[in-house]
Amino acid sequence: MAGKKPQPLILAVQRQYIISKLLSSFTFNEKILQSINNAFELIWKKEIPAYYKIFHNIDRSSIYSQKIGHLLIKGVSICEDRNSTWKADMSDKFTVVNNFGNRPNVCFFGLFDGHHGASAAELTSMELPVLLLHQLSKFDPSYQMTLEEKQIINSFHTVFREEYIAIEDLFSSINKKTRAMRSEYEDIHKAFAKAFWRMDRLLRLGRKEVSRVRWSGCSAATCVLEGSIKSPYPYKNWRKTNNYDRLAESSSSQKMPEIISGILHVANTGNVQAVLCRNGKGFCLTKEHTTRNINERRRVLQNGAVISSHEPYGLLEGQINTTRGLGFHGNLKLKKFVIPAPQTISVPIDDLCQFLILATNGLWEVLDTNEVTALAMTTFQMYKQIYNSIIRNKSSPANSETNITESDSDIHVLFQYNPESEECLSTANSKENLSNSKYSNNFIYNPENIERVPPEMTHHEPCSEKETYKPHSINGVPKSEKKSGTESFYEGAAEYVSHELVNAALEAGSRDNITVMVILLNGSEYQFLM
Repeated sequence: MAGKKPQPLILAVQRQYIISKLLSSFTFNEKILQSINNAFELIWKKEIPAYYKIFHNIDRSSIYSQKIGHLLIKGVSICEDRNSTWKADMSDKFTVVNNFGNRPNVCFFGLFDGHHGASAAELTSMELPVLLLHQLSKFDPSYQMTLEEKQIINSFHTVFREEYIAIEDLFSSINKKTRAMRSEYEDIHKAFAKAFWRMDRLLRLGRKEVSRVRWSGCSAATCVLEGSIKSPYPYKNWRKTNNYDRLAESSSSQKMPEIISGILHVANTGNVQAVLCRNGKGFCLTKEHTTRNINERRRVLQNGAVISSHEPYGLLEGQINTTRGLGFHGNLKLKKFVIPAPQTISVPIDDLCQFLILATNGLWEVLDTNEVTALAMTTFQMYKQIYNSIIRNKSSPANSETNITESDSDIHVLFQYNPESEECLSTANSKENLSNSKYSNNFIYNPENIERVPPEMTHHEPCSEKETYKPHSINGVPKSEKKSGTESFYEGAAEYVSHELVNAALEAGSRDNITVMVILLNGSEYQFLM
């Protein structure tokens, strides 16, 4: 060390590497890890001379804006951060599909939090939307599959055999307790259940897995948003009136009133959560399937699981805190308890719904639903004020005021399906082994056949340091330079809100990968005009 200046980054790199290895090994508890971290902090302060300038909170977040043509959506943005202080790799993946099933005003959103690697999350982000679309098209012909999507489904025929399909039907069947709640959305919830079940079966093939003893898995939150336009005056009633012709003639000069509404279908397993903000109030639409959930703890313990005590809520079999998810097939004992049964729910979407937020565990481990909702509302208002001040400097348009009619802020659940855990566990020890099948050797996503994925499906791909960027900004607020008017406002607002939520999680001490998807809905327009 004599005669040489100390390297300030060496200790930081060593600390990051050791903490990541210790966290992945589950050898030490939180108290010991904190002691190790404190020791590194002391060495850091002692060894680095004052003339070195240390930069804290370097912004390494990546932002992805999505162009969505949907009646209910104003803007979509995804912001992610590896959280390099605690994580060596990024395991979160996301998928956005516009015009899902070749249906206008129908979008698919998926967010996947990888565990023990990104292989399961990556495959799920590509294949689960296709599996879901296949199930939806069986009972609703309006969902149409492309030739490429049909080829993907056909390549799975050796995996889903007759005996497997019988078990799958049992898994996705509605139990007796919810049989009385039959709804027009029951088929959609069954489609979600079968798609999750089939995706879990495909992950048993072990594609892209790098370890023989610890295969990856993932938590998942998926949404299908359907939008429609309705008239308050039914068409058949117009026909019955003598004034129909006069109404039709006057429609050219005066636009008929329209009501834009929709339905949001959500399915999740694990710790990826979805929050809907309606009329200023946040509603969590997903269930947390972890050892912190009392019902989940009871389920796994009754089936013989062991929950360790060296974490706040314990780790299932000493490995993970999630109790439902896709994958995890490397450990048969662990897989006995980690089931792929999704929690599903359908809720109406109207003009009072302001935004939908999907986020991985990195956000929810440090912030709750109310905090995230308040932060999103506040950052949206901050962006609006700066945006309006810039517009006023360029011109002085008349201020328009829009009054929002008061409405009940409660979310009305149209249909909810909670599958019985026992039915899922009964299939956990299936003896079917297809590890040597033709499918397992041939159907692997690679540069030669990646074009089989539909072109309108947007997947997350790992970014290099050069691809990581911070959006253009005005006084710290992201801005699109190519667009103008309200379109650029909502796109920039979605970017800003998602970015600030990620920053808030980092400041709050998150120790996991962080990915936040912000979907601004029509209700945000009223907030913009206020």
